[in-house]
Amino acid sequence: MKYINTTPHDINLMLETGNLVIKPSGLSFRVAADTEVVRTEQIEGHAVEVRARVFRDVVVLDGEEEVPLPDEQEGVVYIVSRITAEALPERTDLRMVDGTVRDESGRIIGCTGLSVL
Repeated sequence: MKYINTTPHDINLMLETGNLVIKPSGLSFRVAADTEVVRTEQIEGHAVEVRARVFRDVVVLDGEEEVPLPDEQEGVVYIVSRITAEALPERTDLRMVDGTVRDESGRIIGCTGLSVL
């Protein structure tokens, strides 16, 4: 299985058998989204908009060049942001980081696994 990291930072998998780092690939999935107001709710006399995100397009960049969204391929998995996974719910080849691990200052330093939607 080939795992392609489409995030801009290292994925540090902190496993019982040791750490595994998956470097960024240079391929980046970007999601265009709009928000629409679905209702207004009252909170202590204030009108608060409740919004839904509406995903439009997923743009793929290879470096700075826009390229087509790759088709699903046997044996290839893309590690993506949650927003990308939500924008492409029909895809079975997308993974997100799961089980984030933080240092004593609260910074994310790794994860313990991957997840799907």
